[in-house]
Amino acid sequence: MFVLIVRTIILYFVVVFVMRLMGKRQLGQLQPYELVITIMISELATLPMQDLRLPLLLGIIPILTMLILQIILSEIQLHCESLRKVIDGKPSILLRDGRLDTAALREQRINVDDLMEELRISGYFNF
Repeated sequence: MFVLIVRTIILYFVVVFVMRLMGKRQLGQLQPYELVITIMISELATLPMQDLRLPLLLGIIPILTMLILQIILSEIQLHCESLRKVIDGKPSILLRDGRLDTAALREQRINVDDLMEELRISGYFNF
């Protein structure tokens, strides 16, 4: 039982350290590839926590590999705009000249009520 607790504590600090190195973002601000990496890191950490027969390094090495992959992708995005568009996609403009772009709303699967709620949260009460 004590071994399980120690392994859990070690993996917890490894995951927190890796997430801090990845950057300070909220879950809603993550790009799709960052969200995938975050989910994969959490899954990789659970394997050696659940199975005491697996060595701890079996979880730590893949987690560090995912960190390196995320850092490499972030650096590529900083320096290459064309790859940034491929990795992140193109931003959608939902409001043009004070009018709703219904095609963009449909494409992003956002309804008008959700957009209005987000505008109000951002401090825009009358657009």
